[in-house]
Amino acid sequence: MMTILFKNELERKQHEEAIRQLCEEHPEKQQYIKTSYLQALKPMISDAQIRTYLSIFASRKVKILLQSASPAP
Repeated sequence: MMTILFKNELERKQHEEAIRQLCEEHPEKQQYIKTSYLQALKPMISDAQIRTYLSIFASRKVKILLQSASPAP
């Protein structure tokens, strides 16, 4: 798993919680979610001056990836 430097413990926990919630919704894709979340977060976190909403943006990107990866009914 790639390493991302968080500003503090609270920020790290916020992202871990976002990943946990996504994994709860899609338990069969946990590793994909973790990897995709960190890949989505990495460019955002390096450029962000305000980091409060990054977990929302990264989660949204992963949800889009999950939807596009799922076969249509």
